[in-house]
Amino acid sequence: MSLTIKGPAFIAGKIQPAAIRIEDGIIRSVTDDQAGEADQWIELGPRQLVLPAGVDLLCGLRDWVAAPKETVECATRGALAGGVTVVCDQANIVPRLNTIQRIRERVRFVAERAYTDYGVAAAPPLDPADTTEYRDAGAYCVGLYSWNLRQWRYARDLDDSTAEFQRYAEAGVHGSIVVDEAAFQDTPLHELGERYALGALLRRLPPEFRVRIQVTQPESVDRILAEADRLPNVSIQVPHHSVSIDSVTAAERIGVASRHVPPLRSAEEVERLQCYLAEGKIDIVTSWHAPHRMQDKFSSNPIPGELTPKAGYAAIDFVYPHLLTLHGLDTACRHFSELPARYLGLKKGLIEPGYDADLVIFEEDEGRQEQNLAVSGGFTRGVWKVEPMEFHSMGRVTPFCGDRLRYRVITTFLRGEVAFDRESGTHTRREVRRVGG
Repeated sequence: MSLTIKGPAFIAGKIQPAAIRIEDGIIRSVTDDQAGEADQWIELGPRQLVLPAGVDLLCGLRDWVAAPKETVECATRGALAGGVTVVCDQANIVPRLNTIQRIRERVRFVAERAYTDYGVAAAPPLDPADTTEYRDAGAYCVGLYSWNLRQWRYARDLDDSTAEFQRYAEAGVHGSIVVDEAAFQDTPLHELGERYALGALLRRLPPEFRVRIQVTQPESVDRILAEADRLPNVSIQVPHHSVSIDSVTAAERIGVASRHVPPLRSAEEVERLQCYLAEGKIDIVTSWHAPHRMQDKFSSNPIPGELTPKAGYAAIDFVYPHLLTLHGLDTACRHFSELPARYLGLKKGLIEPGYDADLVIFEEDEGRQEQNLAVSGGFTRGVWKVEPMEFHSMGRVTPFCGDRLRYRVITTFLRGEVAFDRESGTHTRREVRRVGG
């Protein structure tokens, strides 16, 4: 079965006319003419364009005991509706993925329910000897958070962190680390937590450990770049919200529900991170989709023993078009598609011959000014916003609610097959593959 998509496409860093020929899920040719015969043709309409699909390396699929917050099916359906075809789960699932048996169970569970290609991240093993079996069990990486990293002042003669990291490196398991200092959380020192935690992490990392470090401050990016010669296998990752909104604006929009760990930063820091992203100092952007129930974000009657409000925002349904709107095609496609795919060793993220036909047809808005509903008698045609009640995922709380989007997803293709179609409002579950499998 062959398919040709004809119209404007993002190729080699710019939008240009193209005929993209797809056979057996692979892009076979990209030309500026008819590209030969095909079983099916799609000719793009006005203001439509083709982009590579998004690749998200940190997204909470939840499920299991957290199914009331999110499920694998809902999150991956939301991803497809947002133009994302690869979703890598977080490692903070309950029960923890810290045994070979549990990792295998989780891989089977996700494989049976996911609508996108997927990656399963595991927690540090209960038995260090299990590290050598992590990849065979199906874990594409090990996820590390403040609760399973040594404190910044941990006694050096007792610190076994470097040996632990070396075990991962020797087993061929890469790491994903969210940097924060647990002892500082929800104290007046929380703003400084990333600074101290990052310093402690960098001095403990061995050069051979391949790891993504997620940070939220420009100072952190500077510190990692300063260590690049000693730590050549480190990639810098930031969450979408850290390059998109500041703490004051978020609090004005959703009040106490704007709480996050690590915290949102000042407008000045966000602006500097945005510059770093445009300059290529940052490698990867993630959704860090962390959905919670409404009562967990706004209730003043917390679950006993838990902090309220819970930290995190829903993001997977809109993160890609939001990045395109705020940061432009080149930056969004490079840092949310091309570079994440390259990091994983996938032939995705570019519209080039030989790559998987993971593609998205986007429509660009008409640029109209929004009209008053009572005066105009209806919503302004061609104006799209972040609308939580339209999400396919289960989370509804985000400080980006109401943000205008310049682009929206029309169709998402997974290896050349339609997996989401906006006009019919349907998802079609195609064959999915495990990252690292």
